[in-house]
Amino acid sequence: MDVSTGPGGGAPLAAFLRARRNRVRPEQHRLAAGAQRQVPGLRRDEVALLAGISTDYYVRLEQGRERRPSPTVVEGLSRALLLDAVAARYLRELSVADSVADSVAGGEAPRMSTERLAAVHQLLGSLPVPALLVNRWLDIVGSNPLGDRLHEGLEPRDNYARLVFLAPGAPSFFTEWPELARCMVAALRAQTGSGTASPRLTRLVAELSAKSDVFRTAWRQHHLYEKAMDHKRLRHPRIGTLALDQHVLELPGSGGHRIWAFHPADEATSDALLGLTGTASR
Repeated sequence: MDVSTGPGGGAPLAAFLRARRNRVRPEQHRLAAGAQRQVPGLRRDEVALLAGISTDYYVRLEQGRERRPSPTVVEGLSRALLLDAVAARYLRELSVADSVADSVAGGEAPRMSTERLAAVHQLLGSLPVPALLVNRWLDIVGSNPLGDRLHEGLEPRDNYARLVFLAPGAPSFFTEWPELARCMVAALRAQTGSGTASPRLTRLVAELSAKSDVFRTAWRQHHLYEKAMDHKRLRHPRIGTLALDQHVLELPGSGGHRIWAFHPADEATSDALLGLTGTASR
């Protein structure tokens, strides 16, 4: 499966527009719903009217025959499709993703310099809570000992999306696995706008789509999600149920790398993590 194709296939921008148009209800724009509508969301001519462009031009966008809308058109489409800040940024990235610069930048998984990576690994090691370093494709680039121990027993552990969808024990380990799975797909999708040409990302999406019906269905829906903080409940095989606040720490100038730090949300979890601390230090 191509990185950004939707239910009807086609170019990334075209697939995104089709998916998001189907999610907007006419009444959200005070348009008459009508009993004879042929589509679940807005019609193409309605999107064009709301965006201030011609129907013919919008049709070309959805068919992939036009791939580089102007900033003014992108702004109009964002209003018409009721996009939030994350989705509007994603649309802007898709509108320029065919440029040479973006294709080169998205060619493979983003990397940090050797010196920067070494410094971040030192930082991870100094943190008193489980922590991971992930890139924009959710590859697990590094972790501290507690981060390793927190996810012990789950394989594969090279990529967090692969861990969630392909590790046999994941649905029992993550007590709210269905919601986590949806958020994981949306978080990965949100990072792909300017990297749709990445062979690494294409391989990852193809693998997960082939092996997980849940991933394949969710990927085609074009949901987007970015988080700064989340709450997770885990059922660790050795130390029991854990309640954790996940903090996402941006690393500016790192090509999209982030630190995920898992802080205990209650005293019971704090006490339970002492069991991992003792194991990790040996």
